[in-house]
Amino acid sequence: MLLMIVIAFTLAAGQNPEAQPTTLAIGSATIGELKGEVSIQSPQGESVAAQPGIVLTPGSRIEIGKGSLLLNLADGSQVLVKSHSQVVLKAPDQDKGFSLELLIGKVVNKIQKRLGSTPSFRMGTPTAVITVRGTRFSVEVNKKQRTEVDVFEGLVEVEGIGLMGPPVVIRPGFSTWVERNRNPESPHEIQNLRESPEDRVRQPGIERDEHGREQKPDSRQGTKPEQEGEPH
Repeated sequence: MLLMIVIAFTLAAGQNPEAQPTTLAIGSATIGELKGEVSIQSPQGESVAAQPGIVLTPGSRIEIGKGSLLLNLADGSQVLVKSHSQVVLKAPDQDKGFSLELLIGKVVNKIQKRLGSTPSFRMGTPTAVITVRGTRFSVEVNKKQRTEVDVFEGLVEVEGIGLMGPPVVIRPGFSTWVERNRNPESPHEIQNLRESPEDRVRQPGIERDEHGREQKPDSRQGTKPEQEGEPH
């Protein structure tokens, strides 16, 4: 009887090899796409071969020369790391609660919406803390450690490092910047806001037009040629 039970479990496992799918640990990410000069160090300081599909654990440091790298986070969010940037993956359940730290350069983020009691996505820079509950935005840090945040969708909360001033909430089409030992500037509207094609974080099944608007497959049918000349 025991032998029959063992055989039954073995056959069931063979028929359903994906019964226990592999999931990413909190704070980990996989590499989606990459091009150009990409250097990665493990939390222990060892060099990691950069290639699509590998898993990066919290504490991994990513440095981009002339190129880019797309990170897929554990919750389905995506981070596009641009040229001449340095970022560090973080575990959001530890330390400051960051998922990502941008030291210099630029990242473009597509963050999945947080529902109910799910913690917000938080990332840090040398001069700012950025908090969102699901949105699309970019963050850039220059050599003087000035942080600039541009919002394309949703709401983004920005506050200065170690200061008592209230955070600033940024709406779509607006921007703010934060300098060392300063509170964020009042949001200002971005003139002629448009993401370049290479800055758009690609989502499976979603296409965008030249202005960054999401397009459904049937909405592209019947588009009038003269619409291409309309003002932006």
